[in-house]
Amino acid sequence: MGYLKNNQSTYNQTSLYDRVKKLLVSYEWSDCSFSVSGKIFKAHKLILGISSPVFEAMFYGPLSSNDDIIITDIQPDIFQLILNYIYTDTVEINSIDQAFELLYASRKYLLEHLTEMCIAHIQTNISVDNVIEVLNYPEYMQDKQLVSFALKLFCEHANYLLQEKKNLITFSCLKAILESDQMNIAEKDLIKHVFEWSSYCCEQNDIPDTFENRRDILNKNGLFKLLRFLTLSVNDLEEIVTDDLNNLLLPYEFEVIKKNIKSSNGDQKDVVGPIGLSDMPRDLLQLQWHLCYRCPIRSVAPIIIDSNNFIIQSRVKVNKSVFINSLCVPTRMAPADQFCHEMTKVYTEQLSVSIMCESDNSVIKLTNFMNTVEYDSMVEIPLTEPCFMKKNEWYKICFVWPHNRSSTYSYVVEFRHNHYSGHKVSFEFDDLPFNAGTSGSFLGGLKFCL
Repeated sequence: MGYLKNNQSTYNQTSLYDRVKKLLVSYEWSDCSFSVSGKIFKAHKLILGISSPVFEAMFYGPLSSNDDIIITDIQPDIFQLILNYIYTDTVEINSIDQAFELLYASRKYLLEHLTEMCIAHIQTNISVDNVIEVLNYPEYMQDKQLVSFALKLFCEHANYLLQEKKNLITFSCLKAILESDQMNIAEKDLIKHVFEWSSYCCEQNDIPDTFENRRDILNKNGLFKLLRFLTLSVNDLEEIVTDDLNNLLLPYEFEVIKKNIKSSNGDQKDVVGPIGLSDMPRDLLQLQWHLCYRCPIRSVAPIIIDSNNFIIQSRVKVNKSVFINSLCVPTRMAPADQFCHEMTKVYTEQLSVSIMCESDNSVIKLTNFMNTVEYDSMVEIPLTEPCFMKKNEWYKICFVWPHNRSSTYSYVVEFRHNHYSGHKVSFEFDDLPFNAGTSGSFLGGLKFCL
């Protein structure tokens, strides 16, 4: 009886969740086993059967068997995650690749909640760094909502992705992209990128990189018909055909397309072999910009800008690649005599901004700012075009004032918050010393989009 009391006490100290989890590790009372790529997993028919209709049919259906179950289409680490989920209702997913493999397995065993968890993980972690990788996955591993989300992200940043990563795009991925009616790239540039992509495709498939083979790749995959030549101007078309290295249009095709472009909208369009006849321009997508604002910690002594101190630098790093379109900084403190006289509340701010990637010391953005602003406020310094920041790399932002004058200006800076997390990203800030006795940061925040 003493043993029973002690044993009962042990059971009372753990929850049902803990006891079931213990079965996963100890294999106590296991009554089935799986062979996954040579690795044996022991489990419990009842727990698997009440979790998955596939396992229920496997163990309790008319064709049930006590033999080891051989699994050939799932890797051992993914099968272990399946068991972890079934026994504990939780799973730790470490990468998008792992999420896709787990997604396949969850669908195989009809684990709907796990399927939703995999899709949510992928969607949360999609960025410009891996959106092509997501779109390249085979159709049987895809999800319509996921593909739609990834396509929208690609089309928002098509200009950058086609410029930098077109060699990673597969046939099916490019076809899905070209079927999109919204894309942030000029059709002329899109056509140029597609023509250039055909050369990469020849190389990847060990096909001679010839004019005929490249055209054949576009024709066989129906890509030529998805290019909207009739939305071009004649100058755009001529720019494409004068690119001797990448042009894939035949002379007669050029002439017919040019004739169609010049014809009025009501005229019948001449058919040009594999060339599409769509004259409907693609719409531009509105980017969603978010504000990363560094919370002020406390008041600090103002920074003085004069002929000796006219440069302030900050560093920033982000855990996902993002595009930056403006920087937020404070304006000058109002002069003391403004409180004694009715002076204007505005002044002309003038400074230059450079953004440098520290990994190779390259200046990736340089802009000059001059505008009328209010004293004791915040102002956005817009960049001429969005600036791309790669994930996990430090960037140095340098603010420089004209230093050939004798004037002195004061700026109150109290942004000492070194981390920002929001909108699926995390920024880290590191403020470089300005001069002795100063603290805080001139960089108050920035606007970004994924």
